[in-house]
Amino acid sequence: MKCSKCKKNDATIHIQDLGLDLCLDCNNEIFAEMLAVEKLDDFSKEISVFDVDKVLHRFEITNMIMPGFSTWRAQEIGGEYEFEVLVRPEDDQQAALRRLHKKILTGLGYKTLSPISKEYCISNSIRIGRKQYSLKNTGTCRIRLGDEDDTACLVIDGKPVSIYEFGLALTSFEGFNMDFQIKDKTDEVLGKDMVLKPVSIDPDIIMERFEKTLGWFLEDDFLSYKRECPCEEALLERIDDLEMLYKHGDRYLAVEVAEKMKERLSCIDTDSDSFPEYLLSLIDKVVGMD
Repeated sequence: MKCSKCKKNDATIHIQDLGLDLCLDCNNEIFAEMLAVEKLDDFSKEISVFDVDKVLHRFEITNMIMPGFSTWRAQEIGGEYEFEVLVRPEDDQQAALRRLHKKILTGLGYKTLSPISKEYCISNSIRIGRKQYSLKNTGTCRIRLGDEDDTACLVIDGKPVSIYEFGLALTSFEGFNMDFQIKDKTDEVLGKDMVLKPVSIDPDIIMERFEKTLGWFLEDDFLSYKRECPCEEALLERIDDLEMLYKHGDRYLAVEVAEKMKERLSCIDTDSDSFPEYLLSLIDKVVGMD
């Protein structure tokens, strides 16, 4: 089916409310005009990146604008790696594209699978082609449906791995515990020198950490403009805690914590002309109140 607007490209997006079948370019043109935002056209549609093993990977870069969000996506050409960054249409799209590039570099900079010597056949290894791999004790994967049926499979290091093979490889860690966390594809990816760390998302503890961090920069509840930047940078970690509560805990409690944070920030005496507007808008964004 051809695009309803340009009549040239294949339609990949159906807009039911408008009764249109659109190609990606025409979709972006319509919504950019509707939302009164500028769409970014001048960017490389393909990039090539070396992974940690010096293997070259080629990615197709696309952007899709919709009401409320702008998605930047990197899909490996002839491979299984995928990366996404989600921002608002009115946000800086160049910055979003840079984040996507950085995410690709981070994702390719770490491998979850570790090659095993070919000298011996290891019964609980993961076999890909003529090579066999073991699992590292820290890693990441993407969940998708298998190629031939609706059975789930995992994509690890850009390679499809069956659930059976993954389970078999886990037997090498028999007797250990395994923590796991399901994350959206637009969240940050695991990279080199990174590990998963248990973090409390108890609302009281989040507010306690928030107050403690804030206290580093206040003098009698006054924030000098000279300390504004380091204070904001430090509080970004506390807002990350709030985001974790919103995504992985109770969203209603997250909104309550957000209101407490905003109220506390608004009560601070300061000689800055801009504090705490940026933090207030960021808190609203995290809990979907913007």
